[in-house]
Amino acid sequence: MPDNALKLPALLSLFAITLICVLVLFTVESMTTERIKENRLSASRRIFNDIIPAGYTNDIYNDGLSVVDRYYFGTQKPVSINRIRINEEMIGVLIYPVTADGYKSEIELAIGINRDGTISGTRVLHENETSGLGDQVHQDKSDWIDVFFGKSLSSYTRNQWRVISDGGDFDEISGATITSRSVINAVKSALDYHELSNDIIYSEK
Repeated sequence: MPDNALKLPALLSLFAITLICVLVLFTVESMTTERIKENRLSASRRIFNDIIPAGYTNDIYNDGLSVVDRYYFGTQKPVSINRIRINEEMIGVLIYPVTADGYKSEIELAIGINRDGTISGTRVLHENETSGLGDQVHQDKSDWIDVFFGKSLSSYTRNQWRVISDGGDFDEISGATITSRSVINAVKSALDYHELSNDIIYSEK
């Protein structure tokens, strides 16, 4: 029997084993990626609960719109604007991710805004700022991010929406002026969008 005839079954077996290994690796990678996404979403939703008014009655994650607007939200990625309702009445929105340009990295925020334009809460979803300095923007590291609670565009003049060292009214994180300035600008910009697009955001169409 020719050598080629003897080699063919072995080659076919090797090919089959290789194909099975590739399929197994692909399946495991897909499952791992999906699990990571689910874990991130679950973690984000736990954070959202800190800034969403209690007692809402709708499925907020399936009630809203997706917007791409780099000018107001600092990113080309779609931004979710989820409506918050109590007994069908829209009482506010959850906006995420709003992106601020930090000192070392982009900082992704979730911002809750009541229908009257006041902030129900602000939380950091992702940051990679300098340890011990800019990372204090995160709610797990300090309470600085809570400074926005209850604030609205009418709380300050345009020039007051700045850190104190820039002539504004907001304390800055010690040693992290750039981070502080960027987050303040991002929060104000989200409030600007909420005010200018109120009719769209709260439309039932």
